[in-house]
Amino acid sequence: MLTDLATPPVINELAAYAHMSPTKLKRLFRQIFGNSIFNYYQEFRMKEAAFLLKRERLSVADVGYRMGFTNLSHFSKVFNEHIGMKPKQYSRS
Repeated sequence: MLTDLATPPVINELAAYAHMSPTKLKRLFRQIFGNSIFNYYQEFRMKEAAFLLKRERLSVADVGYRMGFTNLSHFSKVFNEHIGMKPKQYSRS
C-alpha cells in the first residue's frame, strides 16, 4: 500500500490480498491503526512529501507530481491540512 505513493490504495484489492471482506478490512484497520486506510495513506504520503521538500530540496511541483497529484493547488491544500503550512513555506523553514 505504501510502496507506490502516487497510486491510492484500492480497498477491494487490499481486501482480496488479505483474504477478507472490504468491510472487515476497514474495521480491523481502523481498530489497529486508529485511522481509515485512505487517511493513513494520505498522512504517510504527506510526510514523504515533506521529506522530499526539506531533505531532497525538490521543488513543490516535482514533489506534487511525484506524489501522484495532477493539480498542484490540491496538493498544496492537502499538504497544508496534514503538515500545517503550505509546501513552499515548509521548504523555506
